[in-house]
This record gives sequence, structure tokens and C-alpha cells, in this order.
Amino acid sequence: MKNKFKILVTVVILLMSIMTIHSFSPKEDLFYAEKIKVALRAVGNKLLLKNNDSTSLVLPIKEISDYKFELSFQQELAIDPEDLVAIIDVELKKASLPDNYITEVIHCNTKEVSYSYEILGPIKENEISCLGRKLPTNCYTIQIIMLKEETHSLYNTMGNMYTFSLLVLLIILIISSTLLQKKRREKKSIVSSNQIVLGTLIFSPDQQRLNKDQTEISLTAKESELLAIFAQRPNQIVKREQLIKQVWEDNGVVVGRSLDMFISKLRKKLGKDSEVKIVNVHGVGYRLEIINNGNS
Repeated sequence: MKNKFKILVTVVILLMSIMTIHSFSPKEDLFYAEKIKVALRAVGNKLLLKNNDSTSLVLPIKEISDYKFELSFQQELAIDPEDLVAIIDVELKKASLPDNYITEVIHCNTKEVSYSYEILGPIKENEISCLGRKLPTNCYTIQIIMLKEETHSLYNTMGNMYTFSLLVLLIILIISSTLLQKKRREKKSIVSSNQIVLGTLIFSPDQQRLNKDQTEISLTAKESELLAIFAQRPNQIVKREQLIKQVWEDNGVVVGRSLDMFISKLRKKLGKDSEVKIVNVHGVGYRLEIINNGNS
């Protein structure tokens, strides 16, 4: 049970770690940039339509640097700041992009900023100045600068979900592990000094019995002697000659098939715990195998 619990804990933590790392992986930046490019292309198309231009092209959107993108046009156009602000706001919201950014309209020839504004959160009435001053027909590029501290807001929900889930999972695992350890310590504390824990079984050599939960299993004197020898050397081979000498010959009794018969009976009684069994080592002797002896 202990090994299964450890495996489960390891697998779950590994899966949660992979998902958390995945939610903040570099490919999200690419995905984020592509969403901005799609949104700006839609902005460019609407601005051309405002100029009654349905034939000229919106040129490819350029990513000038991290978080900075440029929208340019094939033909000259006039720009109404009020239309510009409204269109950009709508398209960024459609793409679920952050609403913290700076917009700059730059004259192609002079490279001067003809118009600019900053948005920090939802647009408020009368927040943006110079909306009524229309820019005359000319060659313009529009640059959008997404503010760095908010560039990952698109993924905050996903990242927080995985991080929170991992935290909750770790708390549950710590509590479960603590309770499991406490239960094992309590179980050990009720075992007296003359008792031996064998998996989920408690062996009392003096009383010649095994206990599993509330069930008591009686042992004969010989079965108890044999099990005591095995219990002193769990998971180790005990030779037939040693068993015969200690249990029979030292008492002045010569044994033939008695050992095999008592081992068979002992196996049936140990069968109450599937993780404790006596294994025959051909031509050598026997070994008491205990898969989980609750030692930790």
C-alpha cells in the first residue's frame, strides 16, 4: 500500500508540474503575438473602409520588437482619432487581448508622431484628448505598444488555475501523508515488546498466535517456532538444515517430511496477508517474503 501511495503521489505531482510549465511555455508568446497581428489587420481593414477604400491593401503587420507592432497601408488615408480609438478597442477586446497599451500614429516621411494616446484599462468618457481633430489624408503607420507588465494577462487564468490546483494537491498530499504516518505510529505503539509485526499481521511468539485486525489465528508450538526463526531474518534465505536442527534435532527429535508439512500449514495461516508469504528456494531452504512491513 505504501509503494502504491508513493507512486500515485509521484505521478500526480509530475502531471501537475508538466501542466504548470506548459501553461507558461514560450509558445504562448508566439500565440499572443499572432493574436495581436490578426486584431491589427482587422483594425487596418476598418480604417480603410472608413475612407471608402475597399481595394487597397493592409500591408503585413510587423513585430518591431517585443510587445511592439506596426500597422501600415498600401495607400494614403485620413484618420479620425475617434474612429481609431473605438476600432482598436473593439478589435483587441474581440481577441481577448489586454487593454493596457499605447497607440501612436506616425507620419511616414517625417517619422514624427502625428497622434498618440495611452489606455490603462477600460476606456472612460473624456479620457482621451484631441478626438475631434481629424488627421488629413497622408501616409501613416500605426504602432501599438502592449505594456509589458500585462502581456501575459491572456494566460493568467490558466496559469493561476494550474498553480492553485498544484498547491491544493500538495496540501492534500502532505495532510494524507501525515495522517498515514500517524496511523502507522499508532499501530506500532500498541504492539508490545514481545510481538513482531509482519506486514499487517502481528505475531505473538509467547502466545503462539497471529492477529490481523480483530481476527486471531492460533499457531501450534512448531509453527510458532518456525515463524519466529523466519521473523528474525525477513526476506533472507533460511536453510532447511538450520530449521530442522533448531526446531526438531535440538529437541532430540529426528524429522523427515515434517518440515514441509508445517511450512504448508504456516503458509495457509499467513495467507491472511497477501504481502507476507513463505517462498521455497529449491534445494536450499525457505524465505519469508514481506513486501511492506510498515517500517516507515
